[in-house]
Amino acid sequence: MTTDDYRMADTPPILITFRTRRQWKPFLVLTLVGILLYQLMTLQRSEGSDFEPLRRGDVGHYLKMLFGYYYLFELVSVLIFVQLTLWVVRVFKIHTLQPRLGAVLRYELFFLPVFMGSILVFGPITNTLRYLVIFYPDYQWSVYFPEYFFTGSMFANYLLPFLIVGYGFININLFLDYNDYQKRQLDLLRQSAISSVNTEVEQNFSPNVQPIAHYPTHVEATDTEGETLVPVASIWYIEVENKNYMAYTEGRTYQLRKTLSELEAELNPRQFYRINRSVLLNLAFLKNYSFWENDKYIVRLTDGKTEFVMQRTRLKELKERIRSESV
Repeated sequence: MTTDDYRMADTPPILITFRTRRQWKPFLVLTLVGILLYQLMTLQRSEGSDFEPLRRGDVGHYLKMLFGYYYLFELVSVLIFVQLTLWVVRVFKIHTLQPRLGAVLRYELFFLPVFMGSILVFGPITNTLRYLVIFYPDYQWSVYFPEYFFTGSMFANYLLPFLIVGYGFININLFLDYNDYQKRQLDLLRQSAISSVNTEVEQNFSPNVQPIAHYPTHVEATDTEGETLVPVASIWYIEVENKNYMAYTEGRTYQLRKTLSELEAELNPRQFYRINRSVLLNLAFLKNYSFWENDKYIVRLTDGKTEFVMQRTRLKELKERIRSESV
């Protein structure tokens, strides 16, 4: 299965972006939910369930077992599980999804064998770590294998909790990506409306009337998690670093596909100004500027930390841009 399986020509696709860095809190919650679900399943065991300490009123022992025996080790399972899922996404190049029921169902079913197969990888690793910690230093092969290496019951115990964790992971991402998709579609509708007005002006009025300029609202970019579209209004500045063109937003950095000169030509000149050879600045985030030395000025951003050097020759045009932006 490739990206093309999820793409159809007549409808723009949803861009799939796995936000693992921003999902550590959901991962913590999903891990705990998975453990509690497993413990509920132990209520059917004849030898007693994991809730026995609570029945005896020994809350401390239960919490020690919950977080010491289960939670810490299963966080390792979740980490391995997520990395395996992301590896599959990269191998099969799943970066887009057609916003149709059939495509979404195929997308969901594609991950089912991925989630099941991942148990065969992280199960032995997690339980080996658990064995090494719990039985230290009295290790016995008969105790370790196969009970702490891998068994059918271990797979069965992991299956339902990790189906919940896995589908929670991909569907939280899908929900966020669909919201971004809807916002982009609304932006395209607005741009289409502006384009229609411009066309009507050109056709029905004087040829001297200039149409409204059409500037992109998003730029294509990549980060450590994949490809995405970055809203132009959220970019603080764009800078070239070792022939890499980077867009900086609040808390995140993206690599752009186009050069600084191409971006300067495409973006709204009333919004973006090239203060030097390396930096294209969003004037909305300009705080102030002041003389430095040798006909150079310091340009400061609204975050109070970021500064750039600008030649005096650029000052006059910068002032004109600021005035036009405020009009």
